[in-house]
Amino acid sequence: MKKQRNSQAVKVNLSLFLLFLIWANSYTLIKLAGKDLPPSSIAFLRFFIIFPFLFFFPSLYRIRTVERKDLIKIILVAILTVPAYHLFLNNAETILNASVAAITAGFSPLLTSILSVIFLKEKLGIKIYAGLIISLLGVTVLTYGISGRFEVNNSIGVLLSLSAVSSWAIATVISKPLFKKYRPLDVTIWSIFIGTLFLIPFVRKDIINQVFNMHFSSIFAIFYLGFLSILWGYTVWYRALEQKKASSTAAFIYLNPIVGGASGVVFLGERLNTIMIIGGITIILGLIFVNPLKIES
Repeated sequence: MKKQRNSQAVKVNLSLFLLFLIWANSYTLIKLAGKDLPPSSIAFLRFFIIFPFLFFFPSLYRIRTVERKDLIKIILVAILTVPAYHLFLNNAETILNASVAAITAGFSPLLTSILSVIFLKEKLGIKIYAGLIISLLGVTVLTYGISGRFEVNNSIGVLLSLSAVSSWAIATVISKPLFKKYRPLDVTIWSIFIGTLFLIPFVRKDIINQVFNMHFSSIFAIFYLGFLSILWGYTVWYRALEQKKASSTAAFIYLNPIVGGASGVVFLGERLNTIMIIGGITIILGLIFVNPLKIES
C-alpha cells in the first residue's frame, strides 16, 4: 500500500513539474501572440479553440451535474481562473516583459498558503514555512537580478500581474473543497465552459480580421496556450489539488520564474545574469522544502 502511494506521489509531482514547464513558457507565448492580437483576443481565442472539446463529446467525459448549492463556487472559480486571471496577465504583458510577469507569479504560493491556513484550516509545519521563506527570498534575488536594483518602471503593469496572481490563488483555495464531491475533470470542464462565456463581453468586433492577419508564431502560440496550457493543464492542476494540499501544490508555481525567465532569454532575447541564476537555485531549494514527494490530504 505504501509503495502504491509513493508511486502515485511521484506521478502527481512529475505531472505538476511538467505542467509548470508548459505554463512557464506561456508568458513568452503570450508576448509573441501580443504582436498580432490585443489582450482580450488572446484570452478569448485560446479558450474558443478548445470549447468544442468540452461538451461535444459527453461519452468521453460524462460530466457530473453541479448541485445548485455548489454553483456559486463553480462560477467564482470560473471567473477567477478565466476572465480575471487571463485578462489581468495579458494586459500586464503589454507593459512588462515575459520574465517579470513570470517572476511575479512566484508570489502566488505564499498568498495561496496564507489563504489556505485562513480558510481551509491547513496546517503548515516549520519546514513548510522555511521553504516558503527560502523560495520567496529566491524570487526577491531573481527580481533584483533583472536590473541590478529594485525598481519597477510601471506600477500599473506590476499591479495587473499581481492581480492575476491573486485571482489564481483565491480560485485555488475556493476549488479545494469541491473535490470532496466532484472529480477534477468536472471542475475543469465547468470552469472553462462558464469562464469562456464570461469572456464574450470583452471580445472586440474586429476579432475575425485579427485572426486572418495572424502570423504563424501567433497561431502556434494560441494553440499552445489553448490545448497544452488550458485543456491539459487545468485537468492536471485540479487533479493534483484533489490529492495534495493547496499550499504545497501551489508551490510548484515557483518554477515559473526559472523556466519563464529562461524562455524569455531564448525566444525574446531577454537578459539572464548570474544573480538571476542564483535566485533560481534558491527558489528550487525552497521548493524542495515546501513540496516533498508525498501525497497530502
